[in-house]
Amino acid sequence: MPSSTPASSQTSDAQKNPENSGFSSLNLNATLHARLRKAGLKAPTPIQKAAIPALLSGSDAEILAPTGTGKTACYLLPLFDVLLRKKKNTGLIIVPTRELARQVTEMGALLAPRPDLAPFAVYGGTKDDPDREYDAPPETARLVVATPGRLLDMLRTERVESASCRFLVLDEGDRLMAGEFREEMQGILALLPRDRQTVLVSATGSQETMTAAQQFLYKPVRIEPAQDEKPSIRQAVVFVDKPAKPTAVEALLRRHPDRSAIVFASTRDEADLLTRHLRKQGLKVVGLHGGLTQPARNASIDAFSTGRATTLVATDIAARGLDIEQVGQVINMSPPEQPDTYLHRVGRTGRAGRMGWAMTLCAAEERKAMRKVESTLGLKLVALPVPVLAKDRPAQDAPVRARRQR
Repeated sequence: MPSSTPASSQTSDAQKNPENSGFSSLNLNATLHARLRKAGLKAPTPIQKAAIPALLSGSDAEILAPTGTGKTACYLLPLFDVLLRKKKNTGLIIVPTRELARQVTEMGALLAPRPDLAPFAVYGGTKDDPDREYDAPPETARLVVATPGRLLDMLRTERVESASCRFLVLDEGDRLMAGEFREEMQGILALLPRDRQTVLVSATGSQETMTAAQQFLYKPVRIEPAQDEKPSIRQAVVFVDKPAKPTAVEALLRRHPDRSAIVFASTRDEADLLTRHLRKQGLKVVGLHGGLTQPARNASIDAFSTGRATTLVATDIAARGLDIEQVGQVINMSPPEQPDTYLHRVGRTGRAGRMGWAMTLCAAEERKAMRKVESTLGLKLVALPVPVLAKDRPAQDAPVRARRQR
């Protein structure tokens, strides 16, 4: 088993000397500090303080931390440090979804110390996307971000070269190790050089997936946040009949109009129906699911992240890979079948030290799934009454509101 290091357990120079609490205390290449300042990153998060020195030492690592704690910079900064020092080496970041590939590529472009080190994204199904290249990365590309299927195809046809890869990242590693990608990941492993540094990054990890990941790792150090560094998310459940769920969602959104929200639907059809319903009620809503073209998916994410839309109705395609700090609340239309999915969903809120709220709507026939989530994750969710739209409240409420306004 790898050794485990809580992010707060390492007493660094930054902790001893508050004036040295920025990234300068982590021994990164000086060129990276200018990029960090330009990106507005002044001080590392606790998980970054623990992970970056470990990765700079050359160790393989498992970084297991909730979403919103800064895991992407944990590996991008050491990776760029390696590429600056070792001119002939290349890096490879494997991700499970197009959305995560886009986000990692965008952040990599922001932090890249030189234009030639900016990452190139490789993923399938992009001929309908006019905003990016569809062909293989250029021969000069030293950092590639890729989804498994597309990457395996390009490795086999030598459109992506692997012999010089000395830094491998498995982002959302628990999903990459699951059955959905297992065969493709085995094919990729056979084509990678053995002499490399490998980093697995994830918010969750079952024993099965972590065991499967050991094929990629060599004596990894495990880095996790301390309990008091985990995001603060208030979680609750509302027991409501299925036909009443769209109205309940609308009531929740109107109750807190200052909070942007992601509403998770179980299927594409449910997402489309709810999106249309909420739009008819005058709410600024966009949808996101795998049935949309890539440009449509990109447009929805851009509208939500810039505030033009205040609500994103999505399938679990949005449970991973969306790094949007200002998400005020998450609403689950139903409890997910897999507890890990619940963690990834609610992890979209409460990011970057902010308070988050998560609400799950549960019908009578879904209580078994809800109990599974609670028992597996050690949760006991508070049950709240069904929210009611203002126009549906009993008339006797009016005098009470009037008295409060005086």
